[in-house]
Amino acid sequence: MDAWHFWLIAAVILMIVELLGTGFYAMAIGLAALFGMLAALIGLPVSAQLFVFAGAAVVLAPLLKFLFSKISPSQRRSALAGEERALSGKLFLNSQGSLRVSVEGDSYPVKSLSARELHVGDKVQIIRFDGITALID
Repeated sequence: MDAWHFWLIAAVILMIVELLGTGFYAMAIGLAALFGMLAALIGLPVSAQLFVFAGAAVVLAPLLKFLFSKISPSQRRSALAGEERALSGKLFLNSQGSLRVSVEGDSYPVKSLSARELHVGDKVQIIRFDGITALID
């Protein structure tokens, strides 16, 4: 098996991993592997192939992340899982009559961590999520 085969296999695997939602980092590394494959096809030694791969990865990872943030259809400002950001929402009753909170176009079940009485229309600060339930103060 030639070196370019390994680069191609790595590129395909990384692009499949991108489907898991890595924020274009796996795609960038997969594309960099294709540059490594091209270096192998033109006959460069392994050390040069690795250098081409690393250089392409260093350039492509931030470039794709920047482009993704600019052309992404989602304009959500909320945090991803594990990130800390203050979120606020408005309380409402859904069609089944249960109290929910609306945050950036999505709605979640709500639970108060204090003895505070909750009313429809109240604006609340979300402390964190427990599964899909918004915990408020």
